[in-house]
Amino acid sequence: MRAVRIVICLLVAFASFALASPAYAQAPGKDFAKKLFDEGVELEKKNDYAGALAKYHEAEQITVTAGLHFHLAFCLEMSSKLAAALDAYEDALKLARDTNKPDVEKAISARLEPLRARVPFLAVRLTTQTSDVVVQVDGQSLASVLLDGKAFRIDPGEHTVTARATGFAAFTKKVQVPASATTNVDVALEEEKENAPSPPRDDGRAVTEPPAEAAKPKSRIVPIALGAGATSFIAGGVVFFALAGGAQSDAKTDCTVKVSCNSAQKKIRTLDALALTKFIDNVGLGALTIITWTSSGSSGTATHTRVVASPTSLNIKKNF
Repeated sequence: MRAVRIVICLLVAFASFALASPAYAQAPGKDFAKKLFDEGVELEKKNDYAGALAKYHEAEQITVTAGLHFHLAFCLEMSSKLAAALDAYEDALKLARDTNKPDVEKAISARLEPLRARVPFLAVRLTTQTSDVVVQVDGQSLASVLLDGKAFRIDPGEHTVTARATGFAAFTKKVQVPASATTNVDVALEEEKENAPSPPRDDGRAVTEPPAEAAKPKSRIVPIALGAGATSFIAGGVVFFALAGGAQSDAKTDCTVKVSCNSAQKKIRTLDALALTKFIDNVGLGALTIITWTSSGSSGTATHTRVVASPTSLNIKKNF
């Protein structure tokens, strides 16, 4: 019975080894990693940095060498991913020193030092005290230790800083990060307003035209001036009429002792004509005074006033 158990255990062990052997035999080794590395170098020479990075990352899953990290860092640098490239160069430098690769260490240092001077930093400082805040840069959440203004590496260019917390309005800010500099961003959250004014309600009434504007009062300077002129004309007419009357009275007395009264009669006619002219002018200015006075009112109702003259009369008509 014991012998049967031993045979069964051996058979199970053999079967397990047989099933595992093909997978083990097919597992990629250093030769395959070397093949991937060489393919990546060829793509790198053609400036296909994205394709080369894919090969290097695949080879990195099999084995890690200082040379592999150096080429990976170089492709990241050429792809403008300066922060990631700097991290990769530093890892490659440490690995080259640990594996005693002085030639690789020298090549890495030649690119590492200039890149350190180019990589910018971003410092985010949370100025609002809250416990459940989430701050992100380009969609990547920042650790709480980086929210007190501690600078960290970042690629140059535009970046978006967002923050959210319960009871606070969302925070969004775009920042332009130049190379070789440290950019500071303060995240200040504002509390949400509970009683925010609601938008105006639509009562369904369509507005077809704007409301009528109030009529502006017009100046009355012109009608006042015309009224003053009319007053002066009527005063002049009265004066000339009185003078004509005086001249006529004098002519009645003088003509009884004179041969001819033509000069006196001419003077009377002249004075009468002047008086009549003044009266006519007064009527005309009076009509204009009424027209301008009524049309200069502040009422919004349209009115039309016109003067109707006839051989025997002068009338004013006004339409409302």
